[in-house]
Amino acid sequence: MKQLRAIRVLMGALFLLGVAVCLLLGTHVHPMARMAGAVQILVSASAVSAGVALFWLAVTFVFGRLYCASVCPVGVLSDIFLRVRRRIPRLNRPFTFRARSRLDVPLLWIYVVCVMVGLSVVVFAVQPYNIARNMASAMRPALTEATWGTLGLGAAVGIATGVVSFIIIAVTSVLRGREFCTRWCPLGTALGIVQERALMHIEFDPDRCRSCGLCEARCRAQAIKMVSRYVDQTRCVRCFDCVADCPNGAIKYQLNRNRPASPLMRKVGSKQ
Repeated sequence: MKQLRAIRVLMGALFLLGVAVCLLLGTHVHPMARMAGAVQILVSASAVSAGVALFWLAVTFVFGRLYCASVCPVGVLSDIFLRVRRRIPRLNRPFTFRARSRLDVPLLWIYVVCVMVGLSVVVFAVQPYNIARNMASAMRPALTEATWGTLGLGAAVGIATGVVSFIIIAVTSVLRGREFCTRWCPLGTALGIVQERALMHIEFDPDRCRSCGLCEARCRAQAIKMVSRYVDQTRCVRCFDCVADCPNGAIKYQLNRNRPASPLMRKVGSKQ
């Protein structure tokens, strides 16, 4: 199971590099750069973009949020800041379970309405690939011509949006892990809704679990509640840290559900 995390880290590094090359140097530099940009989810009327979105919805339904784990540039950037967190003793505190936000679905609907009415400024500001584009515009201002330029706004707006986004993601990642991806990102919320019914999921093996709490402490999505052996499938970002780090092999990425280790308690009636 440890190989799953290694594959996720490798794929994340490759896709982030590909997106960086795609945005800063262009798709002509290397086929990987062209592919890294082409597989990003972009909400638009384009048939190609719609096909990519449907592809990732299908992948999420089977395997879970692999897009968030390794392909989304914002998600991978958040993981990099998490590595920085672990090197700073004052910040490297164990994560604890946090209940699902009540704002994630309403924010998703607000985002959908903005897309439907053509409020492009919201799409350009909060869509993950556009966030990466805004960040890259600090080094290549021409990138904003395809987005903010259509609204009659200059490159300075795109650069400022990218700087603000970078700061927000850096701070939330260091303090709260993948909170941006699990609470504020509309695409993350949409994929999380699909993932709740995914065929593959993260599951406790109650016969192996020794209640050490390491899984909850390591969960960057703060989606594991060790006391009740609970994994919030809507917020799990498939980082596979819990699967790789569990000393007893009690957490697995699998197809079937496990049964409780002991029978449910029930009231025993008195003898007649």
